[in-house]
Amino acid sequence: MRSSGTGRVLATLFLGVMFGIYTHFTQLRMLQRGRDVYLAAQNHRFDRVAQYHSAPAMLVAGIIIAAIAVGLYELIAAGFSKMAGPSTAAE
Repeated sequence: MRSSGTGRVLATLFLGVMFGIYTHFTQLRMLQRGRDVYLAAQNHRFDRVAQYHSAPAMLVAGIIIAAIAVGLYELIAAGFSKMAGPSTAAE
């Protein structure tokens, strides 16, 4: 199935809005907890990264996450393209 340009634009906007909402609520949750809890969480995250950091593992994880993101994008774009219907312009 070929996705239309409209479907791809709508999929991009949809994923951007979902990521923005997720980031906003994550930041609100941290702001409600306060500066000390935020700094403690960042210290804990740094300690985890410093304790185990393997380049091959990070590369494999990056490839897997990228494949999942592209697959999700393509599924959403196909769905929006199907909802938008066929293009009236000749290609």
